[in-house]
Amino acid sequence: MAIPPNVGPPKTIVFRYPGLEQNLRGQFVYQAYLSDAEVARQRLIAGNRLVLKFKEEVIGEGQIILVEKVTIASVTSYDAIVGGYENVDELRKDCWKSIVGDVKKPEEVEFYRILFRWL
Repeated sequence: MAIPPNVGPPKTIVFRYPGLEQNLRGQFVYQAYLSDAEVARQRLIAGNRLVLKFKEEVIGEGQIILVEKVTIASVTSYDAIVGGYENVDELRKDCWKSIVGDVKKPEEVEFYRILFRWL
């Protein structure tokens, strides 16, 4: 018998982008972006419970609804809104700086969009 993914210990998503703090505290953010390595390290899958943090402070709990690969080129204005960013350019800039890093073709590097619901 398989153990449901949300039975294990909660996973953690840490937000660091300063512009997100107010939206996180108002619980308007339902989407996060993580590197391939971070998703693999925590083994994030739909159903996992989350501890959501802004820097070191716990701001709430959630549950993953969707784990999906994206690229800087594929994120949209809608992704920016759901992720709590001012616009898609701010989202792309933050993902480039914090996840993708300095590579030759950053628009092609895959990372993950984590859609979650607050608990």
